[in-house]
Amino acid sequence: MRLSLFPLLMLATPVLASGPGEKHHGTAFLEGGALTYEVFETTIEHVDLETCPEQFDPDAVFCRMTLAADMAHVFAFAHDGDQTLLAVKSYELADGFLPF
Repeated sequence: MRLSLFPLLMLATPVLASGPGEKHHGTAFLEGGALTYEVFETTIEHVDLETCPEQFDPDAVFCRMTLAADMAHVFAFAHDGDQTLLAVKSYELADGFLPF
C-alpha cells in the first residue's frame, strides 16, 4: 500500500492570517469592503473626467473612467471622507458614447 505525504505536508505548512487594514507584498485589504479612490488611483488604469453623468451631483462626486470588456465604465467617488466608490455606470463603446 502506498501512502501519500501530501496531507502531512499540508499540516506542516504555516497558515498566515490576513485581514482588513493589513498589507502583504503589495496587497491592500479593503476596510468594510469599500473601494476608496486612493486604492483605485494606484491600482486601476483610468482617465480623469471633468464631468460626471448628469444623474450624479457634481458637488457630491467626481468621476473616473476605464475601458474594459468592450465597454466604458464610469466610476463615481464621493468627495467627502475616504472618497469611497458610490456607483459604476457602464456604456457600450460607440461613436459619441459619452452623453455628458
